[in-house]
Amino acid sequence: MNFYTDDHPIIACSTGSLSNTAIALIRLSGFDSLISLQPFFSYSLLKIKPRYSHLTNILNNNLVLDNCLMVFFPKGESYTGENVLEISVHGNLLNIQNILELFIEKADFRSAHPGEFTFRALKNKKLTLSQVEGLDMLLNANSNLMLSQGLDVLQGDLHSQYLRLYESYLKLKSAVEISIDFSEDVGESETKNLLKSSFDLFFTILDSLHSRTQGSISSLLSPDLVLVGQTNAGKSSLFNLLVKHNRSIVSPIAGTTRDYVSEVIQIDRTNYHLIDTAGIRDSLDPIENIGIERAFDLIKKAFFKILIINPFESNPLYLKKLQGIHFDLLIISHADKSDFTNEILHLDLSNLSFENIIAASFKSGSIEPVQNLGPIEPLQNLGPIEPVQNLGPIEPVHNLGPIEPVHNLGLIEPVQNSGPIEPVQNSGPIEPAVKKLLSQKFKNHTSNSPILLERHRSVLNKIHLKALGLTCEISILDDVAIISSEVNILGYYLSELIGVVSPDDVLNSIFSNFCIGK
Repeated sequence: MNFYTDDHPIIACSTGSLSNTAIALIRLSGFDSLISLQPFFSYSLLKIKPRYSHLTNILNNNLVLDNCLMVFFPKGESYTGENVLEISVHGNLLNIQNILELFIEKADFRSAHPGEFTFRALKNKKLTLSQVEGLDMLLNANSNLMLSQGLDVLQGDLHSQYLRLYESYLKLKSAVEISIDFSEDVGESETKNLLKSSFDLFFTILDSLHSRTQGSISSLLSPDLVLVGQTNAGKSSLFNLLVKHNRSIVSPIAGTTRDYVSEVIQIDRTNYHLIDTAGIRDSLDPIENIGIERAFDLIKKAFFKILIINPFESNPLYLKKLQGIHFDLLIISHADKSDFTNEILHLDLSNLSFENIIAASFKSGSIEPVQNLGPIEPLQNLGPIEPVQNLGPIEPVHNLGPIEPVHNLGLIEPVQNSGPIEPVQNSGPIEPAVKKLLSQKFKNHTSNSPILLERHRSVLNKIHLKALGLTCEISILDDVAIISSEVNILGYYLSELIGVVSPDDVLNSIFSNFCIGK
């Protein structure tokens, strides 16, 4: 990042740089004096009032380039901490380029690097490192969760909790200093109580933050929805149904999908990567085998896994390859075929692990009525689908005898009393059912508002581990010098968390994500 030590005035278009728009915002920062820009504006800059909009023409040798609004933010009161001028111009790309070239060629500005305005805000202490990370998350969020937490880290509740933690640390450090320098004046008992109470306050705030770092969050940042199954199971049909266009090739020829195909779908304001994988089977084609290996790699890191089985072409040997994998949803496809019920009676699902099960037709895009599927009552509501316990092989209906209740079936309602088997009636379209299950799982995994920034999680874990050790030392040690040393280490970690310490590798990682003009 070659602009770390460069204080040259910078300019960039922060909006409307990819296509024509109604308005584009051009930002200028780092100039010494507003008056030095007077030749480029018709409005007298001596009359300009900070933070107020002023109508003016942009001039190039008295030739009017555009009519615009300008707002001036003086040094110390701007986003970057420098003199900043923002001009709202008409968003034609040629117009934008002409204005940028005017200030670069005649006013000694240079084009800003990606994230350079924000870096200057960090350098001038207008933002902390953690706030910059929050801004990065806000700008690059692919879900409401990331969006709200980015704003939280930037200026919301999470940022205020970090500041509360730091303030409680300062009180703890003061208590240690009092124990060292004034214990004789204050009294040994009083200093010990002060030290303990200040540490308890610090640890309470820390423990609340630490609880939000538990568990893996890698799949929450970019959640994958992976479709798995044998060849001709119907994976590509379901894929096209969910993305609402024929993105994946559907063919009766086995092995059509030899590599994975992916698209982004949005469900409840969260972006998911929907992935159609190669059919699981034994193949002599080395290219197809590579696709099958990739399918298993994708399954391992997937947030939501759907297994699709075609009962008319199911091979038990291939299903065994999926043992040990827990699927969020099992879909038995081709439910619209007349002899579907007879085929599923021969399916052995006892070695598979799955959370929910439905029978569906991708041809009609619905969960089809199924006669004599097993001990299943009519679908009453489209609620969550719970696991089918001990499904095993499904025997013919005439051999079932009295039917016991099925527990925890959810979407497929439990049988209240043993007796004859009812058909599944009018279960509705499959797309909302899949999306509801996916959305519910995401909500369950984010109910405790997990902290998503990996650096924050790592630093909070270090602070918590050090504080746990300090808990014992404060209780049993009389050597305040040792406690003071440990508290100082805590202070370094806290400085790292809130961004007082800014390692170069962290800065490079953050600013590589920023766009020009921010």
